[in-house]
Amino acid sequence: MNIGIFTNAYKPIISGVVNSIDLIKSGLEARGHRVFIFAPRYKGYHDKEKDVHRFFSVNLTNRVDFPVAIPYSFRLFKLIPNLKLDIIHTHHPFILGEVGVNFAKKLKIPLVYTFHTQFEQYSHYIPFNQDIVRKVTRFSVIKYAQKCNLIICPSTTILSLLDNYGITSPIEMIPNAIDISAFDHPDAEPVRKKYGLTQKDKLLIYVGRIGLEKNLGFMLKAFKKARERVPNVKLMIVGEGAELDSLKDLAVNLKIDDDVIFPGRVEYSDIPSYYGAGYAFIMTSTTEVKPLALLEAMASGLPVVAISAAGSSDTITPDFDGLLTDHDMDNYVNALLKLLEDKDYRDKLSSGAKTTSKKYSMLQTSERLEKLFMRVIEENRQVAV
Repeated sequence: MNIGIFTNAYKPIISGVVNSIDLIKSGLEARGHRVFIFAPRYKGYHDKEKDVHRFFSVNLTNRVDFPVAIPYSFRLFKLIPNLKLDIIHTHHPFILGEVGVNFAKKLKIPLVYTFHTQFEQYSHYIPFNQDIVRKVTRFSVIKYAQKCNLIICPSTTILSLLDNYGITSPIEMIPNAIDISAFDHPDAEPVRKKYGLTQKDKLLIYVGRIGLEKNLGFMLKAFKKARERVPNVKLMIVGEGAELDSLKDLAVNLKIDDDVIFPGRVEYSDIPSYYGAGYAFIMTSTTEVKPLALLEAMASGLPVVAISAAGSSDTITPDFDGLLTDHDMDNYVNALLKLLEDKDYRDKLSSGAKTTSKKYSMLQTSERLEKLFMRVIEENRQVAV
């Protein structure tokens, strides 16, 4: 198959969606298929991998380094029909997602869309009436989904959301996947040495975008309370984003900045070492779909403490690989303390986390995607006849 992937984000941006696309590309190529990526151009970055094509882009704000594609290119619009694509796979319903729709129609090939993001939960990035923004966003996603031959849903809880939307396009559930081998027995020493961590330090770690929707202020406040009971605990928040400076200021105001580490942006190839230095992985977001960082942490043997929500409740099995709480400060802190104060219990959950992660192998996912794509292509051919 020749597969065209249209995405509003790709390397060198580090995010769950980007990592997922990268793994899809490498997994399908390993199975003998050719995958073409169409993404925004990132200033100063030059692609080393084959079959990546870039649209000109602009940065809409200086606060976030996230190029937005200009969804027109005479050169690419001339190239795409000559690639003999069999199927188009989009990862966002806007901008380049619409370019994918248009070429699927033009080339009379099927369109598949992976629902990665609960876009309504990101309405705060648009400075307008929030009720109106959420309604317009929901309408746009529904309208887009109805154009697709197939929607891939990464988690069971999102299936319910799509059902509530009233979407009638066929839906298949395929969870996000990871390269488990990359996180098996990671070397923690470089990270421990870099940040002066001792063997006695119990490091709680979060990896992801630093955005308002991640609820990281709650995380800092919970850490402060846990730290009052466990003096040798530290928190590391890995990533970058619009809220990074505000979060650093909050850590200072809470008088915990000496024990909170902000490494900023970290090369993805180095991420396993950060997990390796961790004692547990913590999440406080309620807006996820199926976060790759969660799966990566579990593959690294980190038990998870998370707020029960989409993306966590359908991944974590309480008392087996992690702990889930409601969005209550005392309950969340108690879950942290349960891990921090009982090493045997922590080690039991660590073993469970590694067991759980094996269900998300990229090898299995690539095979399932291949079969799905081939089925949709054949169904599209039959309809055309």
